[in-house]
Amino acid sequence: MRLITKFIPNLITITRIIMSFLFAYAIIDQFLYNEDKSIMLIILFSAICISDLLDGRIARKMNSVSIIGAKLDVFADLLYIILSYVTLVNVKILPLWFLGFVCLKFSEFIATSKFMKNYNKNSNNPFVFDKIGRAIAAMFFIIPGIACIYKCFETISFTIVLNCLLYVIFFGGIYSSYLRIKSCLVCFKLNNNIDI
Repeated sequence: MRLITKFIPNLITITRIIMSFLFAYAIIDQFLYNEDKSIMLIILFSAICISDLLDGRIARKMNSVSIIGAKLDVFADLLYIILSYVTLVNVKILPLWFLGFVCLKFSEFIATSKFMKNYNKNSNNPFVFDKIGRAIAAMFFIIPGIACIYKCFETISFTIVLNCLLYVIFFGGIYSSYLRIKSCLVCFKLNNNIDI
């Protein structure tokens, strides 16, 4: 029984992976083929967000946190984000530059996490998070849902609001990257006895 309950958080994460493909498919149907999938988009987006909130909480509550689970969770998040953004770029709802920024930001997150983990081996988590980076990642996560909902209901100021939001996220992401790279330099200097 313990083995089964230990797998529940990962099962929720795997379900999010499946829902990500369904979400991308619904985006294509809604915006490319003009089939009304607005309710399905809202339900899938909500389920993806809820599953992302639940898997980690359940893992911690059941004392079944694992490195594999943490990596699976980040993979599921990245898959959902990239799949959604690529689809939304293809149907001309999101700009291509923002997808490029998301990819660069995620690469920077992996690289700086790995670098900082080399200097702090006490943590079991394979990733190093910062507050601003978490907020930016949360925005990366909800942008596809916001974009779909606004576009489905054809709000007049959709493009203006979305572009303003994308630029705020962009500048927040740049600031987060600055802080993460600065932390890497501090770790490097401290561990190599270089004056700061």
